[in-house]
Parts: sequence; structure tokens; C-alpha cells
Amino acid sequence: MTKEPFFRLNQEPDALSGFTRTVAEIQWLLLVLMMFYLVVGQVDENVKIFLLGGLCAFAGFVMTFHYLNFFAKANVWKLALETWVMILLVTWFVWHTGRQDSLLLNLYFLPIITSALALGRLTTLLEVALIGACYLYLGKSDTPTDEIFSLTQSSVLLAWLFPMLLVGYVTTMLSSDIYHAFSRIKTTAQTDELTSLYNRRAFMDLLDKQLQQARRGGATFSLLLGDCDNLKVVNDKYGHEAGNLLLQSIADNFRHCLRGCDSAARYGGDEFTVLLPNTAVEAAELVTKRIKDTLVASSFNYRGNAVTTNISIGIATYPQHGDTAEALLRHADQAMYINKRESKNQVTE
Repeated sequence: MTKEPFFRLNQEPDALSGFTRTVAEIQWLLLVLMMFYLVVGQVDENVKIFLLGGLCAFAGFVMTFHYLNFFAKANVWKLALETWVMILLVTWFVWHTGRQDSLLLNLYFLPIITSALALGRLTTLLEVALIGACYLYLGKSDTPTDEIFSLTQSSVLLAWLFPMLLVGYVTTMLSSDIYHAFSRIKTTAQTDELTSLYNRRAFMDLLDKQLQQARRGGATFSLLLGDCDNLKVVNDKYGHEAGNLLLQSIADNFRHCLRGCDSAARYGGDEFTVLLPNTAVEAAELVTKRIKDTLVASSFNYRGNAVTTNISIGIATYPQHGDTAEALLRHADQAMYINKRESKNQVTE
């Protein structure tokens, strides 16, 4: 499914937004725990004021990344940067509160869990390695330089890192299972069962997003609305099984003719829609001709009978033919029916 040019689930905006909210909550939890330690822990007053200033700066960092419009959009690299900052914050705080003897060393679990939830195994492994380096740095004043990488120190480091590796691995597995389950549910909700194209609801969501992008960037795009010309004839002559195969052949034709950035959908019954980003009307006409020519030239065998079809297509281009989804679909629908009336083998703009 994900290899089809018009159906991509390699990035889940909804899931990524959910992870972003989770990261923000973990960061606030980290901040609260450190503030609580400053209140109840035995920390020198001068150091306490210094640490409090750093925590206020971290709070500003969190608010900037999660609540300002410029940074609020979910992004994998932004999440990765936030986990690195969390590790550096914990290292800085632990350095001033006991180093390797600090009661707050376990706070390193929070960025590990965050990374495992949102960024995957490799990034989590790299962050565990960074935490290991930070742990060695925290103990460098108490350990001679020539003993830092000794067998004894390496054993101590591995024993300390093992729980983090285990937590990161288990959390990554759980996150992966949740993500794949979410993807399957979303795929089912967005896909037409017969043709494996987008369904009508998913296509309208894509069209709304394309309109928003075009309005911001001033780009153009085209919309195709097509109707199978002989589905009823095939159903009456050969039965609905042959009609279903006919619709599937049209979907396969879209797979062959469209670009990776294009989106095709079964709009309903024997109607299909295609979204062509960054495509003016002249280029849309070429795409339409390619679709029709390929479909007319192809056929499939049904119980010894060669079944062929063609499709009437109407074109609407933003902003030439409308600046709303309703206007574009209405124009494409009108063009399609003019196409049907005049000639089933002509493209109408």
C-alpha cells in the first residue's frame, strides 16, 4: 500500500503531533522534579539561585518550541533537538548537585523514554551513548584519566546504562506497535476497499490541505473528475464481479499514469478524482490524455470475454476555475458531463 504513488503513510502528522504533546508534558515533568529538588534538597543558596535561573531558561525554551506558531508545527528534527537539550539540562543540573552521587541521575530516563516514543531505536541508542559519555564526564574528577576506560570502569558504566537500554528498547517496541496499529486503522479509514485508492473523505481532506498550501504559496494545481462510461453496461452484461474488475483496472491505470506526488481516489460509484499538485491546465490535459489513451488501449479478460472501457474526465484548475473545493469540483463535474455529451473520447476544460 505505501509503495503506491498516490498513497503514502511514511509520515503521520497526527501521530507526530501527539508525540509533540507528550514530549511537552515530559519536559514539564522534568522541570517540576528539578524545582521540587531545589525546594526540598540540600543545595547551597548561591547554587540554588544559579540553577533556578537555568530552569527558567529551560521553561522559556519549552514554551518557545511548543506554543509559538513559528515552532509549534510537529517536526522530527525538532523533537530530536528537544531530547538532546533535555540530556544536557540533566547533565548540567546533576553536575551541580552531586555529580555521579546525585539523587537525580535517574532523570536521564525521561529523555530516553521521549526518544524511544518518538524517534526510534537508532536515535535512542545514540542518546544512550551520549548519556554514557555524560556519566563519564560527571565522574572524571574522581577517576584518574588512565582508569576512565579501564575494564572496571567500563563494567560500572555498562551496569549503570543497562536499565536505560532496557527501558529504551521496550518503549521503542511498544511505540512501534502502537504506530503500526494506528497506521493500519488510518489506512482502513482512508482507503476504498475495492480499488485501494483513497476514499471520498480522505480525498476531500487532501484537497483542503492543497488549497491551504496554494493560498499561502500562490501555487497552482489541477483537479480531475472522471466517470467510467460503460460500468452499467458491463454490470448488466457480465455481472457485478466483472464491474468490480473494471473499476480495479481503472485504479491500476492511475497507478501507472500518475506521479508520486499525485493523489487518486474513488469518489463514489464509478466516479474517480485525481489531485495534481503544481500542475497548470495544459499539463493536466496531457495527464488526462495519457490516462484515457492507456485505459482505451488496455483490456482484461473475463471468462473468455475482452472487457474494455473508457472514461470521461473534466478538469478544474486553481485559481482559474475556482478558489474553493466546492467551486473546483463543480467546474470539473460540469466539464465531465459536457465531455460525456459531446464525445466520450474528448477532454473538456
